[in-house]
Amino acid sequence: MDINKMKKLISELNKYRDAYYNRSESLITDHQYDDLYDQLEAMEKESGIVLSNSPTREVGYEVKSKLEKIQHSHQMMSLDKTKDVAVLRKFIGSKDSLLMCKMDGLTILLTYEDGELIQAETRGNGVVGEIITHNARMFENIPTHINLKGHVEIEGEAIITYKDFEQINNLIKRDEDKYKNPRNLASGSVRQLDNKIAADRHVRFIAWKIPAGMNELPLMSARFEKAKELGFDIVPYIRIFKEQQSLEDMINLLKEKASRLSYPIDGLVAAYNDVAYGLSLGTTDKYPRHSLAFKFYDDEYETVLIDIEWTMGKSGQLTPTAVFEPVEIDGTSVSRASLHNVSIFKGFYLHKGDTVAVYKANQIIPQISQNMTRGYNTGEKFTIPKVCPICGEPTSIVKENDSEVLMCMNVQCKGKLLGELNAFVGKKAHDINGLSEATLQLLIDTGLVTSPIDLYNLKDHSAELSLLPRMGEKKIANLLNSIEASRNTTLEKFIVGLNIPLIGSRAAKDIAKHEEMRTRELGLRYPDVTFIKDADTDFDFSCIEGLGTERNISIHKYFKENYDYIFELGLNFIIPELTEDTSLKNIVALSGKRFCITGKLHVFANREELVADIEAKGGKVVSGVTKATDYLITNDKNSGSSKNKKAAELGIQIISEEEYLKIENHN
Repeated sequence: MDINKMKKLISELNKYRDAYYNRSESLITDHQYDDLYDQLEAMEKESGIVLSNSPTREVGYEVKSKLEKIQHSHQMMSLDKTKDVAVLRKFIGSKDSLLMCKMDGLTILLTYEDGELIQAETRGNGVVGEIITHNARMFENIPTHINLKGHVEIEGEAIITYKDFEQINNLIKRDEDKYKNPRNLASGSVRQLDNKIAADRHVRFIAWKIPAGMNELPLMSARFEKAKELGFDIVPYIRIFKEQQSLEDMINLLKEKASRLSYPIDGLVAAYNDVAYGLSLGTTDKYPRHSLAFKFYDDEYETVLIDIEWTMGKSGQLTPTAVFEPVEIDGTSVSRASLHNVSIFKGFYLHKGDTVAVYKANQIIPQISQNMTRGYNTGEKFTIPKVCPICGEPTSIVKENDSEVLMCMNVQCKGKLLGELNAFVGKKAHDINGLSEATLQLLIDTGLVTSPIDLYNLKDHSAELSLLPRMGEKKIANLLNSIEASRNTTLEKFIVGLNIPLIGSRAAKDIAKHEEMRTRELGLRYPDVTFIKDADTDFDFSCIEGLGTERNISIHKYFKENYDYIFELGLNFIIPELTEDTSLKNIVALSGKRFCITGKLHVFANREELVADIEAKGGKVVSGVTKATDYLITNDKNSGSSKNKKAAELGIQIISEEEYLKIENHN
């Protein structure tokens, strides 16, 4: 018997019933309805399966005085978690495994005896839960009768789909009465004393484990397929074999499937397909060893969205920033998070007053992971500005690296100049003290600064500077001294200060190192002269590791369009000529070697000092551990960090700071 055909028939009959009883509409004749009803009754009798939303059921609503407690037949343990794909990949290894969606609702356990649903209970604390059988019988998709004798247990998640969640909230008039998210609504609905509430809110059950009743089936995948035959909705899953497509692809496929089904998920779960093997691994003090949860995000915190601010960068791109009620994450108060570009902004469907989930990526950078209300209990929707908030001229959405970004189309926009100047005076470029964003804005507004070149002429405008707010004699003197000090610079800082599109501080460092070596090879003394000549001609910068064709094109395009400016700007700097003391002889010990650094340092003062030492000896510092990495530097070789695990997995040498200092010449 085709269970899907039964479900389709139930759906049709319920549609006709709703139209007839609630809207006084007859979509089909009584004879046609009775014929379909008889078909359904015959299918239920033949299969022994009766779904909870079948019109053949006599629905009797029940109100409990309280929810009774119950001790589970087995401990319902939570799962160990990771956010690292490498850890997930290592867990799976070469074992036949299932990767499935981690449903975001309330875990419950169903018990059947000889085909009859006799009990449903919440997970509770994993040992003791609450009996919610009266509510489970009202779930939209739970079979109340199944064609399977004996004792059967089905574990899964009670959820409310995003689609149903939105429809429920749309019926609520007062914003303050609307629900925050599907997870909380499902949890509250399942634990209601009145089971009509569960029925009205379209609670669904998604099965993801069969702990009892199918022992003859050794594989979890086979149990899932059997459960589907019995009428259960099964968690979306993919069976993984060693030589299958990449794990990242499978993660994305499951995300997409959950989205199509409107299922709320908060991660994935990997589990060994062989049930007996998984159980034989036993448990830790807290977790079973047969499964591992993969979290999409770090720990999340809910807060309320207040505003969206659009700020301009040096290229004229307007970046949206979410402003929300302060929330404490990892010991710091967070109230802002970048939304990066138009594509990401659109995807969140943000309204004033929305409840958003916030986390710190890598425990550092605040990010929004999801909009939990999507305007259903909130105010006005945030829109993309049609004019620049700085100059008032039109904006335009353009494609950039497969993403949409918002650009101010006014080449004379002061916001672009402010962004350019902010980058120019920053620590990674010329590190000019006393030039805060507010001070730079004043200099722009008064016309004293129209480009970075003007900063080096401010010494001739002391009188005008003294008329500006909060610009006393001492402050002006300190500012001018800092500007003068910045004239002594390096090729790396000079390149960063140019603000060439696609060329950040990392690329600037690599270019500077390469051009210094090239200067020596050519028998020249001034690396800045070499760089400017190379950039203005047809030299291929993509020969430098990590730059690529796009950056090479960007450098040449920038020089073609801005050569006169670059030449004039360069006259304000002194970049030391190469001497014998800084010859290639010093770059010997670590030439071509790649290092990754993790954990706390005790030999070097900080990470920047160690990075500088590695690079001075010809080595390269990378952010992550890959097959191309030569060493992982850590003072805790037994750490369970993802980098340690990845290095061990790839056979990469793990060394301490002391061992790093002993590395001999590898050339």
